[in-house]
Amino acid sequence: MITVTVNKKEHRIGEGTTVSGLLEVLGINPAATAVALNDIVIPKAEYATKVLADGDKILIIKAFYGG
Repeated sequence: MITVTVNKKEHRIGEGTTVSGLLEVLGINPAATAVALNDIVIPKAEYATKVLADGDKILIIKAFYGG
């Protein structure tokens, strides 16, 4: 298990978890999100291959409609 910080909250996840795996665990639709890993925006095409490491800081921004 590793510890990552997601939107300022710590989460314990399995080693080898990818960005898309984290979104799945958190129940977040990847199509409607932007993800920054350690202050660098990750392209959606890399969600399935970008493996998270212990101590990573993730910012997840969800799109919403309104006006």
